[in-house]
Amino acid sequence: MSWSVVLLLTAICSSTLAANVLYIDGVPSPSHFIWHKALINGLAAKGHNVTALSVDVEESSLPNLSYIKLEGVYEGLHEEMELGSELFEMGEMNPFTSLAMFNQYVMLGCELTLNAKGLRQLLDYPSEFKFDVIISDYLNGPCLSAVTQHKFGRPPYIGATAFNGLSTTSMLSGAYSYSGSVPDYALDMPHSMSYRQRFTNFLYNHYVELFRTYETYPKVDKIVRKVVPDIPYVGELDRDARIILLNSDPAIQYTEPSVPNVISVGGMQIVKPKELPEDLKKIVEAAKNGVILFSLGTNIRSDLLGDERIIEILNAMGQFPEYQFLWKFESDAMPIEVPKNVYIRKWMPQNDLLAHPNIKLFITHSGLLSTQDAVWHGVPIIGFPVFADQFQNINYCIAQGAGKRLSIKNVKSSELAGAIREVMTNESYRENMSLLSKVFRDQKESPLERAIWWVEWVLRNPTSQVLQSNAVRLDWSVKYSFDVMVPLVLAGLIVLLAPVKIMVLVLRRKARQQKKTKRE
Repeated sequence: MSWSVVLLLTAICSSTLAANVLYIDGVPSPSHFIWHKALINGLAAKGHNVTALSVDVEESSLPNLSYIKLEGVYEGLHEEMELGSELFEMGEMNPFTSLAMFNQYVMLGCELTLNAKGLRQLLDYPSEFKFDVIISDYLNGPCLSAVTQHKFGRPPYIGATAFNGLSTTSMLSGAYSYSGSVPDYALDMPHSMSYRQRFTNFLYNHYVELFRTYETYPKVDKIVRKVVPDIPYVGELDRDARIILLNSDPAIQYTEPSVPNVISVGGMQIVKPKELPEDLKKIVEAAKNGVILFSLGTNIRSDLLGDERIIEILNAMGQFPEYQFLWKFESDAMPIEVPKNVYIRKWMPQNDLLAHPNIKLFITHSGLLSTQDAVWHGVPIIGFPVFADQFQNINYCIAQGAGKRLSIKNVKSSELAGAIREVMTNESYRENMSLLSKVFRDQKESPLERAIWWVEWVLRNPTSQVLQSNAVRLDWSVKYSFDVMVPLVLAGLIVLLAPVKIMVLVLRRKARQQKKTKRE
């Protein structure tokens, strides 16, 4: 977009209700883009002038929406971190090790995005240009949000993410960790935790907050200052968030107390289904006994499963000639002949398929968006969780009687066939998922409408901080009252130990007197 066009749009926006919106999606994940894209398009459709600085981009027919690509980020991450088939090992990694690995991912992503020509294009906007609000996916740290906030005079800032973990908002919202009642998204734990699990959850929750405060923020700040030396501390800029749009919904995940500036917009990416492509439409409508959809999402490729796992899966599918299988598989190479009841496609319109009444089962990696899609459309699932929140997503569905869980690393045809048979023949799975779907859908407005309303609330009240919790400004020890509890514990120990100490002194004195008496 040329400077003249930018300034013209600024003039137009200043005379109407429309606003200049900078939307940043610096997280290199196609699923995050799918979620953000809904709000990007929604804001543009409401007449706002939206500039989307993003790792992923697409062509837009809306004249008031323009994309600026952050190029080279995917390539740089894959080259440096060598992400690939080892994703299947991540689920067994120690959570503290996983956090350090994710932090490395954040730092590298920060460096790559700061060096992107797309960011330079944005920073070269004329000094008189202003954005009315900045929305940024905070999951990759305060790197891009801090730089752009500083560049454009610190307009109101909104944090947003396709993730659903309230704990990820703690630095922006002041949210608390309720370690006794809610397992962290990174831990493969049930809702009703044992003492040992609660102990681990407690340590991990507080370690994460301290890690972000004393490790993530200082490192990001150091990287950012190489580009913008006079910028305020990035942690201070991050805490400017007026609201946080979180991809959560209490109906389809473990509930936990929140704070008022965290707005639940879970399922924002779910749109009205479109007509299926001709090849899929023909197959789905011809399947008399139903269709089973198999997809491992956007970040995990089925063609990286390895020949042994692929053969086990195909052998399981071949045991059910009465059902039609659709498998999102990213290449043409197969180690064995594909059964006649299996249709391979490199891309599947997941939302459109799940909305079709002939889809009876969804075999998935249990990613958040996929789980939300399945719940919204009432389709029971078999989960192959791989890493991060995927374990918690499928654990929740199991607890609701709406799914089963298997291991993708050690998948066996007999176990997969048994799970398929159980879910397809036991009507309770579909009934329970239908109940979840009913609750999830029972909202006064759509998640996207809610998200747009809150963005416009910030635009209507650009200086208001009434929703922000004081906890966001507190030191960790003050926020959780450790500065109160530690002295109380010490005082209690003193009270308990003082009588013991006095008794020891009395006994010693008495013993000395007895010895003295004996000598006399």
